[in-house]
Amino acid sequence: MRLSNWRRSTFIPARRRAGLSDRFRVHDLRHTAASLMIQAGYPPKMLQEILGHASITTTLDLYGHLYPGEMDRYADRLDEAAGMSDGADDAAKMRPDDGGDEDDATEPG
Repeated sequence: MRLSNWRRSTFIPARRRAGLSDRFRVHDLRHTAASLMIQAGYPPKMLQEILGHASITTTLDLYGHLYPGEMDRYADRLDEAAGMSDGADDAAKMRPDDGGDEDDATEPG
């Protein structure tokens, strides 16, 4: 069945029976489903996969405002992770190429 036929024979009559505005589109159902998934606790990456977005950026640009408490929770988790390092382990803070002074290395021989 072509989309135009489905819209005319199925969607428009269902929309009327539901009492929805004529402005309500099939695509609006997609946004409603995404909003309900977010409310149900779906993480952004899962939502991206379900909706078929090529990039997580697209998903967060469209639906990020529906995750307000999530951003605070992730920031708290980052703070906790940063707090686990007490400063005693400087090696964890260095990049692999920041091995220290090259002069300190002993040469064989």
